[in-house]
Amino acid sequence: MTIKTFILHVAKYTGLFALMRRVTRKSPRILCYHAGNIGDERYYNPKLFCTSKQLRQRLEWLRTRGFVPASLEQVIMPGGAGMAGIPVAVTIDDGWYSTYRDLLPALAEYGHKPVLYLHSEACDAGAPIIPVTLRYLAWKASAREITLEGYGVGMDGIWNLADARQRESLVGAAEKWLNAEPPQAVARCLERFGASLGVSAAELDLASRRFSYMTTEELRTASGAGCRIELHGHAHVYLPGQPHRNQENIELNRKRIRAAGLPYPTHYCYPSGCFDDYAPDVMRAAGVSTATTCIPGLVDLRDPDARYYLPRFLDGGDVSMIEFEAEMCGVLAFLRALTRRSQHPRRALHPTTA
Repeated sequence: MTIKTFILHVAKYTGLFALMRRVTRKSPRILCYHAGNIGDERYYNPKLFCTSKQLRQRLEWLRTRGFVPASLEQVIMPGGAGMAGIPVAVTIDDGWYSTYRDLLPALAEYGHKPVLYLHSEACDAGAPIIPVTLRYLAWKASAREITLEGYGVGMDGIWNLADARQRESLVGAAEKWLNAEPPQAVARCLERFGASLGVSAAELDLASRRFSYMTTEELRTASGAGCRIELHGHAHVYLPGQPHRNQENIELNRKRIRAAGLPYPTHYCYPSGCFDDYAPDVMRAAGVSTATTCIPGLVDLRDPDARYYLPRFLDGGDVSMIEFEAEMCGVLAFLRALTRRSQHPRRALHPTTA
């Protein structure tokens, strides 16, 4: 048990969690998830891949502690929209197939109608997500030192996968190689690269779609069941200091969502949690009603532009239950304020996932 965990347990059992939950009951919370888990990918990246068992544990705790499902429209209404409980909205980034398989059914059981921020470029391509799959292969590789041949300049040679710099250099070179391939060839190339690293096609298991996004038909099915398909950029990027390009990216994202036969989207999530001071103007120009960040905290709407910098707690397999409870009760927000380490709501975070 770490010192932090010990302190949180003491705080919980002395009543601070319950007290802060009551004190902050009018402040909505926003949760963020990314993907479910089909194989062993949760061990490689526990922040990105979350099991349905863990999600149900979280949802059951929320239900028994007075939290109630809320939409983003309710989140930005004063006083928690007058809801009979603590409002909590659930958001999901990207559009992973395992979200459709594992997370959406669990959320539906507990009455949540989540927002899914769709990265439409990758969805349109229909191929496994290259950066995530490559890093999985580097993690899964059976040999620490490998020799590559026949891949070309930048990849051929001896690589020490135990060295973080060499590992990232290899992944970067492999990304360039794969990005030059047509989408229909990506899976075959990934299997070839995996074999060179000692990971068989069966172990990689691309057929399970654990590294792929949902299809258009699956998105429509999810939408029909109450999941709102919203904006995450056509390209998974927000470019600081380039408002016109960011607006164009959002509008192309919306165009692709509408072309899939889905309702008109008005909510946006900053890709990789990156944004700048131009963001409110970009959002207004693009017809966006809310925008979420990757910064944890309680929703506070006193700033006129706060709806464009909404905080979210990124839950995942690397978050213990006591940490989850502390965040949702408002304890960690309180401690961050006390220690003056809370980030300014307009500071961008570093990327955490693909």
